[in-house]
Amino acid sequence: MTRCLVLNASYEYLSITERWIDALSLVIAGKATPIEHYPDVVRSARASFQLPAVVVMRHQVRATRRRRVFDSPTRKAVFIRDGFACQYCGTRLSMNTGTRDHVLPRSRGGPDTLANVVAACRSCNARKDNCTPQEAGMVLRTQPRSLTEDEKIQCLLKTVRAKERSTWLDCLRRTGITLWAA
Repeated sequence: MTRCLVLNASYEYLSITERWIDALSLVIAGKATPIEHYPDVVRSARASFQLPAVVVMRHQVRATRRRRVFDSPTRKAVFIRDGFACQYCGTRLSMNTGTRDHVLPRSRGGPDTLANVVAACRSCNARKDNCTPQEAGMVLRTQPRSLTEDEKIQCLLKTVRAKERSTWLDCLRRTGITLWAA
């Protein structure tokens, strides 16, 4: 039904609860404090509660050290960043029709990072082959870069739900919270 963005006590991204009852349970148990609510209300026999949209844990939760989620150039991350458009010809792409292209080919020592990977259509990727864009006579529409905060949240959502996304972004902008430490 409605998911909740869970932030650690340091206001860094911790997780997303898939079920509203899990987020509400954190609040009722006193483990988290809501900083944004959805307009929806749930009722029990004796009480009513507004559904939390964004909660902050009261105490720092030790998260297992995992590889930085947004450093690797996954198809989803690259396509979202590049607006589902080929960065050489501008053709609209889908997850099925597009490819990832390394600006400096991996065979020539190019890293597999967001700063070196762009979205490309199959024909442009084949035309560029094992060359740099300059060698192939092609021009990049935009330079590859890291993801913005908005793009990171889009990548977090398995299905983009406008209600959740806009509520989370409004809360983060209003409070000045950055999800990931610089």
